[in-house]
Amino acid sequence: MKFYIVFFISLLMLGSSCKVAQTTRIYVVRHADRTPPPEDALITAGVTRANELSRVLFNAGVDSIFSTNTVRTRGTVQPLATAKGLPVILYSNNTDLLARILRNSKGKTVLVSGHSDTAPGFITACGCTAPYTLIPSTQFDNLYLIILQKETVNNSVSTSCKLLHMKYGAITN
Repeated sequence: MKFYIVFFISLLMLGSSCKVAQTTRIYVVRHADRTPPPEDALITAGVTRANELSRVLFNAGVDSIFSTNTVRTRGTVQPLATAKGLPVILYSNNTDLLARILRNSKGKTVLVSGHSDTAPGFITACGCTAPYTLIPSTQFDNLYLIILQKETVNNSVSTSCKLLHMKYGAITN
């Protein structure tokens, strides 16, 4: 009996000194394959890639979907939004988007669709090191997972950022 009391007290003390608060997962993609500028549409390969993104992330627990206000970024995430019955929420800059995610989506999973020059900046704003400062204009197959984890250790709060770089759909250069 004495052993169980000591064991229980030890568990209580351990729980108060170290615990993980919440993990927020953010998938980030550059829009799918598009027509040459100044056009703003997905080509057939881009539509196929958007459908593949929906297939890959359908069971990933995505709660919210964010996109810039361009046809190509919205078109990239629309198949998943339709399949999950979620709205595509528009954003205009990385700072406001990150603040919104940290305020409203703690402990959840979100998808962000951006551009070759905004996706790396968003990854960096989250606290991770982006593999590129600018995604090459010919690459559409990158899928990033940012894992933000807030930990409390001995009443000190810290946030860590981990980045997983994956590929999806047809290979691009």
